[in-house]
Amino acid sequence: MRKVLLFALAALLMAGVAIGTVSAQGHGYCGSGGIAEVSAPWYCNYINQSMEAYWAQWAPYAMLAVVFSFGIASVIFAAGTILNNERIRNFGVGEYYEALASAIIVTGFLFISAVMFGVITGTATGPIDPYSTALGYLNQTINGLYPELLQLFSIAAVDGYFMTTTLSICTGGICSTVPQFWGGVIGWLFYVPAMVLIELQLEVLALLYAEFWIILEFMYIAIPVFLIPGIILRSIIPTRGLGGMMIATAIGFYMVLPLLFSVAYYFTHTSTLKCAESGTLGLQQYGSGTGAQTNALNQNGPLVQVLNGIQVCMDSYWLAVLFYPSLIMALTYATIIQIAEFIGGMTQMSGRLRV
Repeated sequence: MRKVLLFALAALLMAGVAIGTVSAQGHGYCGSGGIAEVSAPWYCNYINQSMEAYWAQWAPYAMLAVVFSFGIASVIFAAGTILNNERIRNFGVGEYYEALASAIIVTGFLFISAVMFGVITGTATGPIDPYSTALGYLNQTINGLYPELLQLFSIAAVDGYFMTTTLSICTGGICSTVPQFWGGVIGWLFYVPAMVLIELQLEVLALLYAEFWIILEFMYIAIPVFLIPGIILRSIIPTRGLGGMMIATAIGFYMVLPLLFSVAYYFTHTSTLKCAESGTLGLQQYGSGTGAQTNALNQNGPLVQVLNGIQVCMDSYWLAVLFYPSLIMALTYATIIQIAEFIGGMTQMSGRLRV
């Protein structure tokens, strides 16, 4: 029993030293000259305040979970000592390491968050806030594509109306219909391709809105719903794996996802906006009034050429809203899995009991 008490006291002393070190490093991280303030001022101005508000509500529960974790580790180590079972004792030692890690995370939570979400992210983006940047790029792309879609639909609607309108001449009860010589040409060269493009652009806008709301939603729920409860659950043996997965999910969707989106749209949204602006201006210039029909009567017509330009631009649309987001989601998922395995399985490196 004396060995158990000495080991527990040593573990608590190590925890105190580690906690003191983290707290000392974390003091003033967002103050004048702080590491987060220098590399990521946007973090200190906005995100850190939310972190402090959330953590003020959860900190007592987190500390209670850490104390409980040390208590469980002491019971396991004592049982191994009393039963003279080396495997159980090693398992208890591993749980002491886990409790120590949890104590460091809980006590230095704000500092660790500043390093993880501010300093590390700021190293890649500098003074640019990746969260608002990603949302800004998405919003600009949506606002750029929307006028083009409306203009294209209005022209196609007018052409579709005239294509279905017939002229009948009746004399003495006998009516004859005047055939539309140009309706089929307009339908083949402009109307049918335009309707296909309208459907594709609606899908593009739907994907952009989905990506926008995914980023925005996880910006609000990642910390209070995943990160902080995950830290508490990780301190308890039965829920350690779940806690690690929740922490990893918060890191993936709060740090990795917006960062990758901001980088991807930084390289694609300019060309996409130029294409959309060019298409909108061309449709407004050549599709107004009777130009909606007269400019679409041959393959070299101005309206047909504008439509061909929009078709070419669809390549950049799909690259921006389909390929890159799919790649980003895959990378985010892979990151979450790797972090969850590391956080949830740390005791595999410190003598966990194997059955």
